[in-house]
Amino acid sequence: MITATDLFFQYPQSASPILKGASFSIQPGSLTLIAGASGSGKSTLLRCFNGLVPHFTGGEIGGKLEVLGKDPIRLGPEQMAAWISLVFQEPETQFVYDQVDEEIAFALEQTGLPRSEMQARVDSACQFLGLDGLQSRRIATLSGGEKQRVAIAGALVTQPKILILDEPTSQLDPQGADEILRYILDLRQKLDLTILISEHRLERVLPYADRVAWLPGDGSVHEGPPQEILPLLEQVPPSVQIAKQLDLSPIPTRPEDFPRVQVNKSGPELTAGPNPAIFPVESLSATNLAVTLGNREILKQVSFRLGQGELLTLMGANGAGKTTLLRAVLGLVPSQGARMIMGEHIENASLNALIRQVAYLPQNPNDLLFADSVLDEMNVTLANHDLSLPPDEIQQHLARFGLSKLTAAYPRDLSVGERQRVALAAITIYDPPILFLDEPTRGLDYGSKRELVKLLKKWQKRDKSILVVTHDVEFAALLADTVLVLDQGQVAYHGAPGPLFTQSPVYQTQTAKIFPGTGWYRPADIDPAQISLSENG
Repeated sequence: MITATDLFFQYPQSASPILKGASFSIQPGSLTLIAGASGSGKSTLLRCFNGLVPHFTGGEIGGKLEVLGKDPIRLGPEQMAAWISLVFQEPETQFVYDQVDEEIAFALEQTGLPRSEMQARVDSACQFLGLDGLQSRRIATLSGGEKQRVAIAGALVTQPKILILDEPTSQLDPQGADEILRYILDLRQKLDLTILISEHRLERVLPYADRVAWLPGDGSVHEGPPQEILPLLEQVPPSVQIAKQLDLSPIPTRPEDFPRVQVNKSGPELTAGPNPAIFPVESLSATNLAVTLGNREILKQVSFRLGQGELLTLMGANGAGKTTLLRAVLGLVPSQGARMIMGEHIENASLNALIRQVAYLPQNPNDLLFADSVLDEMNVTLANHDLSLPPDEIQQHLARFGLSKLTAAYPRDLSVGERQRVALAAITIYDPPILFLDEPTRGLDYGSKRELVKLLKKWQKRDKSILVVTHDVEFAALLADTVLVLDQGQVAYHGAPGPLFTQSPVYQTQTAKIFPGTGWYRPADIDPAQISLSENG
């Protein structure tokens, strides 16, 4: 299906190749997980298969690549599009139309299908992807996860031979991600699809993958069955981390596949409610916050508080109102209810006054990146706040985000994960007391997420108040002091992380699934001395 021999590629003006001596094959009808750290070349590799690399990117390419018996290097993306559909990391960048159903039908309009068949395919895709009722909505009004579903629907309606998905679940809630992956598997059988998925959250795709292609970052590609490749990986999900700790072989790809584990302890008694006494000084609060946009009631009497030095994670299904809640607190959308910062009502405060106290990282980092270099982004933010810092302090700040070697880079040429780090560095360089971070792990690998947790914990010790919106359950479990869950615009849970991450069927972590009843929900909670495997394990 896909065969590469000594594949080589180097971007223009790059000092070294991103792919070098890459040789591998992808079998027909397989689902292959593309794994590797941020910047290892995953997206570049996927774009080679349909000819976007090098026809769109430029650069030097060499070696041999054959896809469906064709040469994408020679044919280019226009011809390869007849057989390959690609969904980008950022679905916003590939939309043509403003309306959902028109966007999904766009690719079909180029094929000359009868309108009745086009409509049937669009309706079917919307039904499977949970887009029923959204067909006539403007794409700009959708949540990030809903946009991702639209992009996937638009790729699938053409019934391609090869479907390539670059971070398809990065903005989806756990249940939505699982539903989409199951839908893709169903389509693979019905349409005889070959599927390649690049994903940082390996735990979401591993249970479904036949093969894994790992890019270690030296330009090579190692492809094989999961049990052959997983032992080589350093950046792995909690279940694989635990399997390695327990020296299990073969390594289970799902918590359900673990041998029966006996733990010589009983779990602690878990309390669900928030405990304001832990963070007694209130930094921010919202009381009976309600938002109606058009004819849709987005938020319904939502109340919460954020204490000084508290890390609060905001979770919920796509479209539950999480981003709207952040924007309502900042006055970016009209709302009813009371909002306070540091004990002062802010209903009449200007946005400029609010952002001096609250730094806001939106879902799409491109919304914040306008300067010609990473260093310029820092200086622009400082200038907007009438501040300045010595050059060495700016460099130290960039080093905290792993950006020391990218100071002269044009931000929009960076990977999604790198842009995310640049945007986060920019909004925090003026040392605000409160942070709102909307999906900050988008495009980040496990190592980068661990570093982000460490950084946020350091800021917490400096009494910063941090609210993080995330669909990443494992990241939230590492981070949260308190969890707020929204469901259809209402508070469904507000309290300690333990009960949610150990007992909820939607938000239970991999650790909690492997060790039920122990109260453990993070790998760091595990006490190996209290673990024994069953005899048949």
